[in-house]
Amino acid sequence: MYLCTLIETIMKPKLPTVYVCSPAREFILPYIDRELCGRYERVENPADAQFNVAVINPGDDLPEGFPAGGTVLECPNIVGTGMTGLPMELACRIARGTYFHILGNDTRLSTIHASDVARAVGLAIGSGRRLTLTDGADPSFHDFADALAYRINDKRILTVKPLWARFLMNGALRRTVTTDAVVYHISTLEGFRPTPVTEYLRTHVYDDESL
Repeated sequence: MYLCTLIETIMKPKLPTVYVCSPAREFILPYIDRELCGRYERVENPADAQFNVAVINPGDDLPEGFPAGGTVLECPNIVGTGMTGLPMELACRIARGTYFHILGNDTRLSTIHASDVARAVGLAIGSGRRLTLTDGADPSFHDFADALAYRINDKRILTVKPLWARFLMNGALRRTVTTDAVVYHISTLEGFRPTPVTEYLRTHVYDDESL
């Protein structure tokens, strides 16, 4: 037990609370737990917790009685072990050989690694702000997919002409990757310096303690 409580609902609403918007709590919680438990002292009694961290689905209403000092952290396309949504769909299709680069496509997306989301939680406690954070790099779909492929045994992604993409790719996914998905209004958070996801995927050395 630590001086933080990872919860589904507000157990102690008067405490500063960080709400992390993520569609998969099982994915993001281990990152948050590791980051915070490296910063805060162990305690035996949950009543000694000094703040709460709650993971909610994007778009969910905040619990009634949103407490003073509460913080909302919104991050698009979170990448990491156990990721969901668009990053996971791309990774699965790359692994199966059913994802293709589209010739001339230069659309971009905003993304962030789960380890940086966890770091942001630690920095945002008690700020009382609604924060939207990314890695600040906004890679092209081409570069993002290549970085994912690098982690999948450097899988090769073929490039096809737009006409062929209509026949070879899932229609909804093709429309997604040919539409910019960039978050332009990014919040500032003192001390927060995220690593670009494409750099992380290509350079991070995974070991037995890595998530």
